[in-house]
Amino acid sequence: MRSLTYKGISWFDSPQTNEQDLLELQKKFGFHELDIEDCMSEHERPKVEEYDEYLFLVFHIPYINRRTGRVVKEEVNIFLGQDFFVTLHEGKIPLLDDLWKELKESHSKRGEYMEHGTGFFLYELMDKLFEGLFPLVDSITKEIRMMEDELFDSDEQVDILKDIMVLKRNIITMRAILLPQRTLIGTLEHKNRKFVSEELGLYFDDILDAIERQWSLLDTAKEMIDSLQDTHESWLTHKTNAVVRILTVFSVTMLPLTFLTGLFGMNVLLPYQNHQMAFAGLIVGMAVLMSTLLGYFAKKGWL
Repeated sequence: MRSLTYKGISWFDSPQTNEQDLLELQKKFGFHELDIEDCMSEHERPKVEEYDEYLFLVFHIPYINRRTGRVVKEEVNIFLGQDFFVTLHEGKIPLLDDLWKELKESHSKRGEYMEHGTGFFLYELMDKLFEGLFPLVDSITKEIRMMEDELFDSDEQVDILKDIMVLKRNIITMRAILLPQRTLIGTLEHKNRKFVSEELGLYFDDILDAIERQWSLLDTAKEMIDSLQDTHESWLTHKTNAVVRILTVFSVTMLPLTFLTGLFGMNVLLPYQNHQMAFAGLIVGMAVLMSTLLGYFAKKGWL
């Protein structure tokens, strides 16, 4: 548990929350045992709980797991009082660590974030976290554009179905994470006046606008990835049908030739079998037959 203090306001941050830290916080600030249980649970729904002495928040921030390429969520638990601010998380969001280092190293930054009270500090923190999601949303849009270029600019058959499904899953996951955050920010905007003043409601409305823009971009991305998936499947079907058509044409072409070679390869006496021009005549006949068939198929547009 690390801490910073500025003008009577203390920020306690635990990037690796453990039971001992939670029990010490409960003893120090008198947090409700149900809130401590929520912090210890692996997955807790986003919510805001208001008490006489503090405010308890749970919200989720999506981020990319670099190892798997999947969008996953980091749960952030916050206890907010008049003179203290506690953040509990798993240390997987770089923005939180960057903010901690920034405030620790800069006295002016501590003043900018903390001198207006814990409610304003909550706004600054959440604004930084949710504004930081725009690069993630932009990266999803760029990936869709790259897939479109790869699909339409290549003359060869391109199989990007796995990439499409991974990106589609990330979009769905991000939408599922952001949806309850909209309600949470709306709650902070219109309620909890003891810790979040009416003036701060306008600031939280700005965060809500950012989430709405992200939601709109993801909604567009979902439509684009659905269309891209349909186009990709149609493209694969078209390419597969073209290959099958060509293979069918050559199979049909080779069928009479195979019949002739098999017929003259039989150990029975056939007409003109002993003629000195029999082999040459067979070759010429097969060539004429193949040319006729290929010409017919070309006329029909099957080649």
